[in-house]
Amino acid sequence: MLILLSTERRERKLAIVSESYALLFSPVKDKISKKSSCAIELIPKEQLQHHRFRRLSPHEVHGFIGLLEIDGLIFIGVITGKTKVASPIPHEIINKIYAIDFFCLNDNTWDFIELDQSGKPIAGDMNDLQEQQLSRHPCYDVRKLMSNGSFYYSNDFDLTTTLQNRGFKNEDNLVNDDTIEEEYMWNSFLMEEILAYRDRLDSHTKHIVDNEGFLTTVIRGFAETFVTYIKRLKIELTVISKQSWKRAGTRFNARGIDDEGNVANFVETELIMYSNEYCYAFTQVRGSVPIFWEQDAAIMNAKVTITRSLEATQPVFDEHFAKLISKYGPVNIINLLSTKSNEIELSRRYRTHLKKSDKLGFNKNIFLTEFDFHRETAQDGFNAAKNLLPLIKDALLTEGYYCYDVQEDQIISEQNGVFRTNCLDCLDRTNLVQQLMSYELFKTFLHDVELITPRANVDESDFIKKHNALWADQGDQISQIYTGTNALKSSYSRKGKMSLSGALSDAKKSVSRMYINNFMDKGKQQNIDALLGRLPNQRPVRLYDPIGDYINEELSKMSDQYTATSNMNLLIGTYNVNGMSKRADLSKWLFPIGDKFKPDIVVLGLQEVIEMSASAILNADNTKGSFWEYVVKDCLNQYDEQYILLRVEQMTSLVILFFVKADKVKNVKRVEGSTKKTGFGGMTGNKGAVAIRFEYGSTSFCFVNAHFSAGNSNVDERANDYLSINKNISFARSRKILDNDSVFWFGDLNYRINLANEVVRKELELEREGYIDRLLKHDQLTQEIDSGIIFHDYCEPALQFRPTYKFDFGTNLYDSSEKRRTPSWTDRIVYRGANLHPLAYSSAPLTISDHRPVYAAYRTDVSIVDEEKKHELSKKIYEEFKIKDDSVGPTSLLSTDDDIEDIELEAYLEPIHKRSPSPHVTPVKNMPPPVPLTAHSSSSISLVSLSNREPRRIPDLPKRENSNISIAPVPPTSRSRQGNYKDNTNQRTDSNSDVENIERVPIVVSRPPSVKPRRQGLPESHEDDNTSINLPESSEGKKKTPPIIPNKKQSLENVPIEGLTKKVPPIVPKKKASLGNFYGDTVDATEQ
Repeated sequence: MLILLSTERRERKLAIVSESYALLFSPVKDKISKKSSCAIELIPKEQLQHHRFRRLSPHEVHGFIGLLEIDGLIFIGVITGKTKVASPIPHEIINKIYAIDFFCLNDNTWDFIELDQSGKPIAGDMNDLQEQQLSRHPCYDVRKLMSNGSFYYSNDFDLTTTLQNRGFKNEDNLVNDDTIEEEYMWNSFLMEEILAYRDRLDSHTKHIVDNEGFLTTVIRGFAETFVTYIKRLKIELTVISKQSWKRAGTRFNARGIDDEGNVANFVETELIMYSNEYCYAFTQVRGSVPIFWEQDAAIMNAKVTITRSLEATQPVFDEHFAKLISKYGPVNIINLLSTKSNEIELSRRYRTHLKKSDKLGFNKNIFLTEFDFHRETAQDGFNAAKNLLPLIKDALLTEGYYCYDVQEDQIISEQNGVFRTNCLDCLDRTNLVQQLMSYELFKTFLHDVELITPRANVDESDFIKKHNALWADQGDQISQIYTGTNALKSSYSRKGKMSLSGALSDAKKSVSRMYINNFMDKGKQQNIDALLGRLPNQRPVRLYDPIGDYINEELSKMSDQYTATSNMNLLIGTYNVNGMSKRADLSKWLFPIGDKFKPDIVVLGLQEVIEMSASAILNADNTKGSFWEYVVKDCLNQYDEQYILLRVEQMTSLVILFFVKADKVKNVKRVEGSTKKTGFGGMTGNKGAVAIRFEYGSTSFCFVNAHFSAGNSNVDERANDYLSINKNISFARSRKILDNDSVFWFGDLNYRINLANEVVRKELELEREGYIDRLLKHDQLTQEIDSGIIFHDYCEPALQFRPTYKFDFGTNLYDSSEKRRTPSWTDRIVYRGANLHPLAYSSAPLTISDHRPVYAAYRTDVSIVDEEKKHELSKKIYEEFKIKDDSVGPTSLLSTDDDIEDIELEAYLEPIHKRSPSPHVTPVKNMPPPVPLTAHSSSSISLVSLSNREPRRIPDLPKRENSNISIAPVPPTSRSRQGNYKDNTNQRTDSNSDVENIERVPIVVSRPPSVKPRRQGLPESHEDDNTSINLPESSEGKKKTPPIIPNKKQSLENVPIEGLTKKVPPIVPKKKASLGNFYGDTVDATEQ
């Protein structure tokens, strides 16, 4: 494929051209909002002639990965560098991506400009003025991420599925949205609108889009194939690993589970063996412990913090395993966590959730094996990991594996169930144990099909060495993705023993991980979030779709049918407990009017839960936070309503508690926490803030519990604390505090009254009419808010209670010590949000501290959208529209003027440096009739317009040098393309040579001249025996595509499925339990 540009009539159009068709893109600018959207059309390639298209890039395009918008600019992402790395079975090829390019649709600034490794233009590609104006390419960070060697794709099959699910002989094996497992498709955000658009096409046009390779599914993980022999039988071993993007992130930024049941570092790994006799596959998964937990990256031996209660976690825990059981069958959990240190709490909670679940069927559909890896291997080294095998042997045999008889063309057995392995990071320990299970079951398979004898010692065989090398490579790659370093214990994985050099290497990796996690992961996480569309206000590129606009407009009129607007009662409290851990009745604070007001949500902020001594601050005792959890929970649950603790966030002396009524928990999603230290210049947590955010239905809330600098005169320091917290508190997807619908700040803000102590005390003693208002005029916080210095656009409910600081312990008397501090309103609550309605704001008469607790009650307006009902209404509106407007015809994005210079398309597709014909762009003869790609083809209405009006044009763009030339080749350059792999820095496409030319060269195995295959007369899986893999060549660019017949899938060319050309009596395997579900009598291939 190629990417072309036309600026005919100064209207930019980009086209991705395949063998027979072109996907045409054009920007459309909204006259009101001034924002650009993208119009798209599928046309026969020959229609691009006479429209002044020229080649935009000298590099061949291998795949279209989607659309990305950055700062109003729309970019088209394409794969421009790849290398073949794997072929699990003969007609399936996997490519590693090493170069991605993004071409701007609505701006010409970056046209024909090559970039260096830092994302900046290469000198000489532009004039001096341009060089001064341009810095880094807007898509540089995403481009760098996707070119780092961890992303893969295939044009031959759906790489997101397992071999068992897609089938060995799936003739309908094209990549299409109907079969994609979305959680492994890392470009799903970039393709979101394109896939939705494809879904609306009729079957014929949809088939054209699929067949021409315009939809590229990109996975992140690992893929590699080695060729070796079992005796005289040539086999190909492949490992494919796919990481889920649903909870993607770096090591300390993504832990545990989210509210949708997705876990961090969830990876599906499949070992495939292919020979001309049998095909074997075994799948395993790994993933973080599926509870809500976090870990601080800033310290060694970081403490694990469980952030959500047992009751609140259970439904999400059940949902996670319900998904696994539905997809794989029975789940066998292997938990490798330690029984000491901070890992033991995770194991306890894990076990408790399994036993407590009413839905999962513990020891029926889900099984648990606990194996303390560190303890078991402490004495005898990693060889002791084999002690796990007797514990899981029966499960291995029961679960079985997928086996296909290549010669008899039938399935022998299928895998029924999956092993889910975890340690803390799901990397080093997990990889070693998964390799061990893979090895054990692979040997069982070889014995079952009589390729080895039961007592054969195959540990030193070349195929076992290849197996171990694949697992070691895979472990290194997954570790690189999650931590930035290769896996620990990889020396043992490769060689079966741990050497001194391996131990030293592991120590070096551990130090590197600590550095990377603390200083580099934040930027890496930002890039991942940008690729996945998780940055604040990031949206998919909107396709210009008048029909879609019409549907959305009608949906907005019917919002009351799918949106429920209701009220939610909220109680917020703040209390500086001054290091006290004394049980007390909190009813007057949490239920100030008894059971007449029982809030739906309670959020409490506590300050000074530990003593404020230097030693206590440096050695913070988190059990004090737990003490207050239980005290508050007991008080809240004194009536007939049950409250569940959803989140605790603690930083040294600051704690925030988030409770929800049990019947409202289902409405709360995406609960997150964040902290910011401001004490001693940001080094300690005695001052600062802890914050949480969540979504209640479709309304987002943020709560910040803060403790500002003390002292009467430190007003500026308190303002700096506010600004620092507001800037640095950050949640997932880089959300900030103000990126929420409703925001609350509360805590010991430490603002004082700017009056003499005696004046204040006299006013409080006499309590004359209006004394509160008179004192508030001199309140520092009121003055700061009124002047706009802090809390801009925030409100505070009417304050009518006495100052809350400072009291003598156990009394209602203000400070009588030597310091005799001025009574002040240090404890405050402010809010922001049009949906918030304050009901009460007061203090409570609790005397266990030198502060008084403060509470505020609110009634909030919240919206809950029924997504299923909304989708049904959308379909109904569309069907009605089709009937009503069936007569409207399509409008092409291309101009139809006849006076344009008639120049053949080949001129635009000529090579950059030589004006010679290109073999990739020969016009296809006998083209099928033009098929306009419409948003809803059955109604014959294009994306461009509801009528035959002219498409909107973007404003005139500045002329580039030589822009008056109608046909211009790309300016000649001596370009040094960025390449992330040393073997590929000067090339963009793989050559026709074998895979040994790629970045990672597998070990070459040559068959001795005297060795012959075990079955005479059978074709080998690949012809050339002297290469690691001899991958079948793609038909791309080599043959003309015949006309596409609707509802009939085109078969892949030049990809014979070997081993099926001659029927030979098969070897009948011994039927053991390990083979899973056996099938019946042999079915002839022609009958199948």
